[in-house]
Amino acid sequence: MLKVWKAGLVMLALGLAVATLNANSAETTKGSAAAQQDDSVRIVLMGLESAMASKNFENAAALFAEDAHFIDQAGEEIRGRKALRERFDRLKDASAPAVGIHPQSITFPANTVALIVGEVSRKHGQEDLPASRFSMVMVKKNNNWLINELQETTMQSAQTESHLQELDWLIGQWSADKPDASAQLNFEWTPDKKFIKSKCTLNKNGKQPQVDSQVIGWDPQHNTIISWHFDSNGGFGSGTWIKQSDDNKWTVNVVGVGADGSNSIASNVFTVKSSDEFIWQSVHRTLDGETVGDTEPITVHRVKR
Repeated sequence: MLKVWKAGLVMLALGLAVATLNANSAETTKGSAAAQQDDSVRIVLMGLESAMASKNFENAAALFAEDAHFIDQAGEEIRGRKALRERFDRLKDASAPAVGIHPQSITFPANTVALIVGEVSRKHGQEDLPASRFSMVMVKKNNNWLINELQETTMQSAQTESHLQELDWLIGQWSADKPDASAQLNFEWTPDKKFIKSKCTLNKNGKQPQVDSQVIGWDPQHNTIISWHFDSNGGFGSGTWIKQSDDNKWTVNVVGVGADGSNSIASNVFTVKSSDEFIWQSVHRTLDGETVGDTEPITVHRVKR
């Protein structure tokens, strides 16, 4: 039987199409455990930087998951550790400057998922100059952190903020209620206004609240708004935002991976009714290739700007 998570409300913020009924909420890492997680992720980043500097591409590829997905600055997509190793090998005779990896934000949406955002620098003489930005998703498998997704983009500033301003109407606190569940959503700019962060707290039938998160940014290679979402059970995925000809409607085409390894696809539609209300619905949904019915439209009200 298809296991479909029917609460629906948390998908509002995350763009997750479906999830499993029996997924267990992961506890938030605190104190020294959180510091250990952070250190473990930084060790992987330092290992990647060192391996690339020494052109030890076998070690570099070993830091990626078997099914890793990499998108470089030119928009070229590489899938799988083997393909990555082959691409790295082509760099052996290149005279490219040494690369520096500088994480600016490391967050843990779940105990086994890490989101890292930062800058890549390259040596020019004695100077270490910023060259690009990166976003990375690491997953913890067999107690080891591996790079699952990595996207490198050209440096963007005012252009990024300008494009994301189209979603400024989302900024603030929102709520949605159903007879058996309620959700509180918060959207806010990062300090540099290069990303929008969101958090969704789902309360259902007196159970422990589930807190999930999302990051929205601008993809300059494909000239589109993109988002990365993470649920507290360990699922994650990404979405591409498309503004419809009707200025009051956005469609987010999302793909997700559940904590159990399942694959989901959906189109999530945001219809803006006013500055304080929008309608959300998830349509064209599939789970592991099987069709899942559309959700009912959910009305979401602004609580505070």
